[in-house]
Amino acid sequence: MQFKYKLAAAFAVFGLLILIVFTVQWAYLTQPANTTGENYHLDETFTQASFLYGPQAWVPYSSKLSVMPGVDANSNGNFYVMFVDLNATSDLNATYPVVRVDYAFTGLQGTAAFHVYGYIKGNGGMQWTNRADGMGASGFYVTAPAGSSNVLSSTQAMPNFDYIYVKVSNKEGAAFNDYGNNTYYMKFDKSGGGLNSLHITADPKNLDGNVTTTSRQTGTFYVDFTGGRTQDNFVLLIAVNGTIGNDFKLNLKSSVPT
Repeated sequence: MQFKYKLAAAFAVFGLLILIVFTVQWAYLTQPANTTGENYHLDETFTQASFLYGPQAWVPYSSKLSVMPGVDANSNGNFYVMFVDLNATSDLNATYPVVRVDYAFTGLQGTAAFHVYGYIKGNGGMQWTNRADGMGASGFYVTAPAGSSNVLSSTQAMPNFDYIYVKVSNKEGAAFNDYGNNTYYMKFDKSGGGLNSLHITADPKNLDGNVTTTSRQTGTFYVDFTGGRTQDNFVLLIAVNGTIGNDFKLNLKSSVPT
């Protein structure tokens, strides 16, 4: 009888330990993410004059990538493009290894698409980005009632979709100014390469990213990498169609959660 009691007690202790493990795991998975960065690496407002490229329907890669799902990358397109240096990268030692991006639009009339490019110092160029379509796609899209498209005379067509220098619109210029002209070099050596490690996500616990479309003119999304090579910096691509008027403003803040 004494053995039966000891065996029952052992099972009870084992069951209690299992319950504690599942409770701790559940608490971690369901707790609100503490992803508010205290110090901003970027806090800048961009305007109509910040768009330097376009109009187009694609974003740079080894071949033209669609600017957003359902848009033919080989069409003429009416998206204007800017690049913005986030001055930040994922902190792999953090609970949530992401960069938080807070956005606030004024005067958006159309759709804004966000994509991310990764930079590793000494690698000769940017060779990582997210994909808009297909398996593993991620991206963040903000919509508003669209006016008629207007033409921005201050922009220029990108000379190519790969092996090109792209200029950032930050007032302080590029964080890694390798070429002395506030540009980053797009260098995608092969099709399919550089598409599996950078992501945009609405949930900092989902590091593989997702595709989010929202009408919220202010909000938050996150960028991260899951590959084996630590990125030194992230650069956002922002593409906007519709009417980009003199009242257009986009405030971007980047921070690194701890």
